[in-house]
Amino acid sequence: MRSECRTAAMLALLAAAPPVLAQTDDAVLKAAYIYNIAQFTAWPAGAGTRPLNVCVGSGHVLWESLRRLQGKPVEGRRLAIVEPAPGTVCDVAVLPAGAERAAGDGATLVIVDEPAGGYAGAVALVEEDQRLRFDIDTKEAARAGLRFSSRLLRLARNVR
Repeated sequence: MRSECRTAAMLALLAAAPPVLAQTDDAVLKAAYIYNIAQFTAWPAGAGTRPLNVCVGSGHVLWESLRRLQGKPVEGRRLAIVEPAPGTVCDVAVLPAGAERAAGDGATLVIVDEPAGGYAGAVALVEEDQRLRFDIDTKEAARAGLRFSSRLLRLARNVR
């Protein structure tokens, strides 16, 4: 019952997102979306209890807002915000607009912030009518061995 209440509360936050008013508010809201999307993603078995690495460049506008979520729980794991580097395992990769798909992503949830045509990852964060929304590409997620909760899919603006 407690888990269901927590799930309902997180989904309500996603559905009732306030209008985006400023870049700082926008970054905080997008970071919250990324965290909640990670909560409703089914990850492949075998990760154990190692941190759930969210890879984002330190120059990205979301860096500071995501860093504030460091250590928050995600399905028995702790969120770790890291800068991508050779050899780093990225469970979530946050890419800027215009980014290209990296070869050999493995089991990485790719989230593209405001995609400008072309590659949009498994999740695309988009602003529409001064509200933050997201699109989901289930085929892209399946390619990475990931699945999304049906509750999350119902909240998406578009599901492909």
